[in-house]
Amino acid sequence: MFQFMWSSGMISDQTFKLLNLLCDFQPVEHPSDSCDKIWDIAYEEMGDIDPYSIFTPPCHVNDNQLDKRKHSFGRLRSVYDPCTEKHSIIYFNRPEVQRALHVDPDHKPDKWQTCSDVVGTNWKDSPTSVLNIYRELIPTGLRIWIFSGNTDAVIPVASTRYSINALKLPTLSPWRAWYDDGEVGGWTQEYAGLTFVNVRGAGHEVPLHRPKLALTLIKAFLEGTSMPTLEPRTLTAAI
Repeated sequence: MFQFMWSSGMISDQTFKLLNLLCDFQPVEHPSDSCDKIWDIAYEEMGDIDPYSIFTPPCHVNDNQLDKRKHSFGRLRSVYDPCTEKHSIIYFNRPEVQRALHVDPDHKPDKWQTCSDVVGTNWKDSPTSVLNIYRELIPTGLRIWIFSGNTDAVIPVASTRYSINALKLPTLSPWRAWYDDGEVGGWTQEYAGLTFVNVRGAGHEVPLHRPKLALTLIKAFLEGTSMPTLEPRTLTAAI
């Protein structure tokens, strides 16, 4: 994360050095106080951006304005809506939605949140790595694909690539660009037991930010094919 934030020009050289010094190998959920403090500085330097999608605008609509737009729930939008998360908070707190989901009224929180501070504060058994799960699943022959948007600062491409490299898997197909309608949709590499797909211009939630590219990715996975290559162009001579 630090490397991505620094190389994208979001944090200073000094903060980058301190993050590596004070936070390296710290748990994400419960870091040390010194790591927490330098994180605060990093977020201050980053400014008011969406770290899950660094090149799209954050949501600037307040709750009252969102409530006036509630009639639009369920409609597909032609462009990315940065207020999607706030829409979901309103939607999942509706009594009729919670009844449809069979939420137990005696045990539900006062307000549903997309990321619960209560859970985050009290979660004591968060694993430091899931690589052992991959090591367990790969020998079973399951088809495993990992995909990542390249504008996500929270789980950036760099993090995913370091993690995959730690598995030390043989390469079956080297790093290359993949295409959608003649344009580069991202990059991919195939390993023995795992395929990695990088989606160009997508944030943390790939289908939300780049739905057409996400569909291409999912279709390739379901069809058991590699990501598309660039179709060769046919040249015709004028007679």
